[in-house]
Amino acid sequence: MSDGEIIKVTSKGQITIPAKIRRSLSLDRDSYLYVTMAGGLLVMRKVDELSLDEISAVLGAVAEERGVTRELLLEEAERARERLMEERDVGA
Repeated sequence: MSDGEIIKVTSKGQITIPAKIRRSLSLDRDSYLYVTMAGGLLVMRKVDELSLDEISAVLGAVAEERGVTRELLLEEAERARERLMEERDVGA
């Protein structure tokens, strides 16, 4: 494990990841991190390094938390498909 550093949490809950760590992980201005708790630890991973199974688990948890069911997602996907078809028909 590398040497740790002490960082401050701002009044808005923001933190600054030390430059040495950002460089090591190739984090830049437009990087996205997935943050979770593991026991008493805060764990962050680059979103682009998550597997499809991990992404599915994250999205499933968010959907459950917000009361989104599979049926609602399928209905919304069907509505979006219908809108796309209508736009294609208008443009043709």
